Amino acid sequence: MSDIVVSAEARDQRGKNEARRLRARGRIPGIVYAPKKENVAISVSPRELAAVFKTGAAESTLVDLELDGKRRKVILKDYQVHPVRAEFLHADFYEVALDKAVQVKVHVELQGIPVGVKTYGGLLEFITREVLISCLPLDIPKTFIVDVTPLEIGGAVRASSIPMPPNVKLMTDPHQLLAHHPGPRPRRAPRNLGPRLGH
Repeated sequence: MSDIVVSAEARDQRGKNEARRLRARGRIPGIVYAPKKENVAISVSPRELAAVFKTGAAESTLVDLELDGKRRKVILKDYQVHPVRAEFLHADFYEVALDKAVQVKVHVELQGIPVGVKTYGGLLEFITREVLISCLPLDIPKTFIVDVTPLEIGGAVRASSIPMPPNVKLMTDPHQLLAHHPGPRPRRAPRNLGPRLGH
């Protein structure tokens, strides 16, 4: 079950003026989407929303959304942050059924230092930082950890290399590049400035 609870209040009005009023009260607007149900306009506390991000995997974390005395199982569908200030502006949630598979994006973490980097130098290039999967809500992994220690120079790690749990299906193209080690960049030859003329 989810350990994170976000309290929500239903709202009737929408628009910029309503959003300003909500933020003045210390809340932000949001919407709950659900299959075969009418969307519900809500407001939530940005402080409670921040707790979802402390998990390190906000987009794949199962949340209990408390609304009208009932709790709904949701995942964070989308959110907006102020471009200058580190403040939430809007949050959308997607209601899920615990017995039906959902598609979510899960972050990928690279573990270890490639042998190619140790031997030849250069940097490991991290290309794809999340992959799409399908599974039941309670089976959503927090993150995927991929060991890149054996990676030689010119080697690559693809989505198919991710160790998938038995009840999780990879939806991203298995050939999708996650990371590779192109090797050290060649040094630039010094520019020939020509002979120096004496004075």
